[in-house]
Amino acid sequence: MASRLCFNIGFLIVASVGLLHGAYAANTYTVGGDLGWIVPPNSTYYEEWASQRTFQIGDSFVFNWTTGTHTATEVSTKEEYDNCTKMGIILIDAGVQVTFNANGTHYFLCSEGTHCEQGQKMIIKIGDGIPPSFAAPSLTAAAALSALFFSTLAIFFLN
Repeated sequence: MASRLCFNIGFLIVASVGLLHGAYAANTYTVGGDLGWIVPPNSTYYEEWASQRTFQIGDSFVFNWTTGTHTATEVSTKEEYDNCTKMGIILIDAGVQVTFNANGTHYFLCSEGTHCEQGQKMIIKIGDGIPPSFAAPSLTAAAALSALFFSTLAIFFLN
């Protein structure tokens, strides 16, 4: 009886570790690092800053500025980003934290004066950058979870 109990507990531990494998602790980034969110020293500053990092689901971004008037405006498309279109969701207070809970590509720019044209804009790519579809969950994941659930039930009821 004791050996069966040890087996059951061991199985549950292994199954739990397997499910948690790949779990990710979210990070909080200050956009632009020590520079913050201001008109940058060169037009590629924020692009370079973002390219040195891998952003994942659950990560948060803080848009900080201590001098000048700025915004963090999220625009919808790459074309709006490239053209510095200044209409979108506007965050006007420094220190605003934005968290992304799904893969996708997000375009931010400053809508003040010519700040965007001077390089105060950034693309944040979460995960693979492709937003989730509204398709049903994959059968592979559903089958794996079902198998784990029914295996666990079988082990307990066959004791």
